[in-house]
Amino acid sequence: MAFDYSEQDMPPSRHQMPEEIGQGWFQSIHLPLNMVIRRGIVHFKPEVSGNLLPVATIEEHFCEPVLCVQSTRKGRVVLLDQGRGMDFIFGQNNCLFEHIALRNSVVRLDASEDIEMTTLIISDSVLNQLLGERYARSLLSGLRIPSISSISVNKVPQHVNALLHSSISDHLTGHIAKLHIQAKVLDYLCALSQYFAGASEKQMPELNIQSRIHQMHDDLLQLEGKVPSLNELAATYELPVRKLKEGFTELYGKSLFSYISEVRLVEAHAALKQTDIPMKTIAKNLGYSHVNHFITAFGKQFGYSPGSLRKKN
Repeated sequence: MAFDYSEQDMPPSRHQMPEEIGQGWFQSIHLPLNMVIRRGIVHFKPEVSGNLLPVATIEEHFCEPVLCVQSTRKGRVVLLDQGRGMDFIFGQNNCLFEHIALRNSVVRLDASEDIEMTTLIISDSVLNQLLGERYARSLLSGLRIPSISSISVNKVPQHVNALLHSSISDHLTGHIAKLHIQAKVLDYLCALSQYFAGASEKQMPELNIQSRIHQMHDDLLQLEGKVPSLNELAATYELPVRKLKEGFTELYGKSLFSYISEVRLVEAHAALKQTDIPMKTIAKNLGYSHVNHFITAFGKQFGYSPGSLRKKN
């Protein structure tokens, strides 16, 4: 399935998917401020529960760069960015953010539970108009997508996500429905900006060392994939490597890499218990270069292998 950003409203329609998988619906609404919001709902049949199912290929070319937000109220999604050859996993509290001029990706759905996903697309020019260029840049930086062709997965507070998820009402029609959506989207954008643009502003040089280390800690907890080197982190947060290492250990009681590794392994433990996402994908998103490295680290942390945990559940 290919989508076109320029298309006008698409009323709720059946998603083309094999009947043996389940049923799905998709709709797309073009808002007055030149924003697009989409909603997709999929109900899976019990016999496919636990499978990871490819349901759509998305190919879009935009006339200018856009901020694209993908957020789920229910379920978990794995998006394969074909340009990078990387998987990005998001669901409920974790949202996918893209700053792109084109999209070429494959969407796979975790059939462990039904999916309800909302997508919001805003062009850079509209974002600058709504927020002002400086604040728009701060938002993109806080989301870790400052440059074009950037993708990140960030944890977003539930009260912020709720604004986006409640934007499309099943009880309103016509112009009043669009006004309702636009009001909710603007509320969402304001809440998102307050949460993430503020995080970006905290990285300014005049803040003290502890403030920068706290900000680095919060950013790393949202980061997927390989953790940057100490030299890269020191450059990003404008700290000497020695002060970064010593300061992090003093604040959090462990070295930076040991701390992040333990946090990620706890998240992996939950994913292995609650989903059937392939272990290789989980390991890759945690930053392990090979699944065997993940298995070894997991065993040291918990005293048993990830395979035995999955088999037990």
